[in-house]
Amino acid sequence: MQDESTFQEQVLAGLAALNTKMTHIETDVAMLKTDVAMLKTDVAMLKTDVAGLKTDVAQMKVDMEKMDFKFDTYQRASDSVTRLATTIVIAAASVVVLSPVLQASAPAIGEVLSRLARP
Repeated sequence: MQDESTFQEQVLAGLAALNTKMTHIETDVAMLKTDVAMLKTDVAMLKTDVAGLKTDVAQMKVDMEKMDFKFDTYQRASDSVTRLATTIVIAAASVVVLSPVLQASAPAIGEVLSRLARP
């Protein structure tokens, strides 16, 4: 009988040890499930962040296109202003240079015109 009693105690002790191990395993599984749920949440947040970044990049592309258009417009306007300024400078230089020439040649031109007008 004692052998049977000792055997039962050993079996009960083994079952208690197994029960403790099962409790630890269940706890570990629950913690893993929690970790997996947290990872799923993190992945969902990353997906949201990536979608936001894609939107931001698309907006930056639109903004860059607008800026490129504005730059082209400003460049064309600057070129036009440069041509206008060049024309004004050339006209002013022409007046400065030609004015003394015309004043000096005015009497000669008047003489030629008066000779042509005489019969």
